[in-house]
Amino acid sequence: MSQALYRKWRPGRFADVIGQEHVTQTLRNAVASGRLGHAYLFCGPRGTGKTTTARLLAKAANCLQENAAERPCDECRVCRAINEGRFLDLIEIDAASNTGVDDIRSLREKINFSPSDGRLKVYIIDEVH
Repeated sequence: MSQALYRKWRPGRFADVIGQEHVTQTLRNAVASGRLGHAYLFCGPRGTGKTTTARLLAKAANCLQENAAERPCDECRVCRAINEGRFLDLIEIDAASNTGVDDIRSLREKINFSPSDGRLKVYIIDEVH
């Protein structure tokens, strides 16, 4: 199966992100201290790693690595499931395609459910303009 280059070479750890050290360090500190916010807004020009950083934060929040400072480990069961797109508690939504009232109602209903496998359920709402 072919894969887009940006997905094939997507960073698996915060240390792999290039050019966003101030952002990744802030997120690493939040993960290490156990003080994650309930929502994050990533904004910037196209191709700067917003979705990738959001996915890394989701991995770090649910990673099974005991040392929080080393999350995401990119090796545990949860990290591998997120990399393979089969982690049930990470939901990515394309806001450019899902713009109707019914889409928002459906999202609001789903948010009420507890995580099924991970520590936290994470929603990444991409392309919100």
